[in-house]
Amino acid sequence: MIRSAAATLILMLAPAALAQPPQPAQPAVTSQVTVPWAVSVVHTIELQKMVDNIREQNIRVGVAGTAPRYIYNITTGIIVDGQGHVVTRLTNLDPKEKEHKLAITTSDGTTLSARLIGIDYATGFAVLEVASLTTSKPNIAASGTLLNGATVKILSSDVVSRSATDRVYLSPSITVSQGRILIDSIYSKARGAVTLLSDSLLARRDSSVVVTPDNQVIGIVQYAGFGRAYLYPIEFIRDTVAKRVIDKKDSVPAGWLGLKGDSVAQLSDGDAGALGLQRKAGVIVRQVTPESAAAQAGIMLSDIITRVDEFDIAGTADLKALLSSLPAGQAVRLLAIRNHEPVEIKAVLGPRPYNEPEYLPAPFDHSTESALAERAQLEKRFEELKVKLKSYRNVPASREASEAVRELTLEIRQLLDSLRALEPANVGQTTRSDHLGSQPIGDATLTADISFPAGFTARDLTAQLSEMLDARGGVLVSSVIKASAADRGGLKAGDVIVGIQDKVMVRAAQLHALIATQHGIVTLKVVRAKKPVLVSLTLP
Repeated sequence: MIRSAAATLILMLAPAALAQPPQPAQPAVTSQVTVPWAVSVVHTIELQKMVDNIREQNIRVGVAGTAPRYIYNITTGIIVDGQGHVVTRLTNLDPKEKEHKLAITTSDGTTLSARLIGIDYATGFAVLEVASLTTSKPNIAASGTLLNGATVKILSSDVVSRSATDRVYLSPSITVSQGRILIDSIYSKARGAVTLLSDSLLARRDSSVVVTPDNQVIGIVQYAGFGRAYLYPIEFIRDTVAKRVIDKKDSVPAGWLGLKGDSVAQLSDGDAGALGLQRKAGVIVRQVTPESAAAQAGIMLSDIITRVDEFDIAGTADLKALLSSLPAGQAVRLLAIRNHEPVEIKAVLGPRPYNEPEYLPAPFDHSTESALAERAQLEKRFEELKVKLKSYRNVPASREASEAVRELTLEIRQLLDSLRALEPANVGQTTRSDHLGSQPIGDATLTADISFPAGFTARDLTAQLSEMLDARGGVLVSSVIKASAADRGGLKAGDVIVGIQDKVMVRAAQLHALIATQHGIVTLKVVRAKKPVLVSLTLP
């Protein structure tokens, strides 16, 4: 989803719940599950500092006058060695802040202060040090033993009410839910992970620990959308993520190549063949940031990256997923096509700037990335989430049900934004305005394709596409029929028609009505690749 430069965020907090810090669990109360190497992590956040940090990103924030001074982020962590090191994931962590108020609660109710060593920004995992924390080593599930569809247990931290003789207090506790493994996801493999599926997966269960039914540790998760997460193996977490933070004794910046490109799969067969490609896979370099790792390695505009180390690159999503798991300073070997000839390029990743957008987890695979294939994936996920959202209509009200509905609605809106940004569907099809019940999901009306007798389809240009195509307005050509009047006149998919003869065009319906009255040679004013072009059509 493309975010606007300025947004408005309203922080609606429940003061009664948030004003009371989670208390240590009493040893006499048995947790719902006892696992000595899984802990609850409590991060105490000063609300005003968090708001100030958000405002620095040009986001307007409204805070209720009754909001508490502190809020509490409660997540799950896993002990990775005998030296008191814990790996977890922490949200709303200001990278400029040096001191953080952190504590962990073990399964026997012991609460200990924790110190942040650093964050592995490539993966988003944080490494904590807890003095005097000792426990037995977990029994680790052997690599390669997981089967597709295998059932697993998900250990997550939650806040539960505890009763004492004179009071009721909140306490962190480890709870258990079930999920299943998906191991044939290409997008997960690019991250060195597998996919975890479970309807119990919500944003607050980011960093849940996953074990086999007999409590062998598999790994720790990164939330990737409602009901989905990336599951990173414990060996990778312990021997790679934790090790590089502990060795540096500080945060490790994420790796950054410093280029932007387009997926080859989005090209026509003819254009791909003209580039000398045997198959439509790879990333065409469109922009190289000066003095970046890409620039220093000699990567050039129009290079086509087809492989990084031992991983084949199908498109931009593969490249982003692969690079997102690598730290700054990592050496990589790229294979590319340059002027129809294969070249090998060696690069050392630089540190990703803090203002560079992170690679957000995607809820589907990008093994092929033609616009049609990506649209199909997005629409499949959209339909899946619509069914999930409808299933909550008859569910009794609860905190978890409210969270699920909120997260489903948010992801559906993000999918609709992504669909708007893609090329239109096949000729003759119209994108739809999707409603769940009687309520639309946000601004769910998508612009529809209109067929023109001259042999092309077009649609209204959205604000997002206007910015991308550097056109102030106009009508976007979505497809051109071969050997039609439009094709013979040189009109191309992706052209933006901004005028016809001496008239300015802003709507597809307006253009359709005007062309219907024209005969003979008609001149269209077009923006193509951000440059003005004249296209003449001969109409019957």
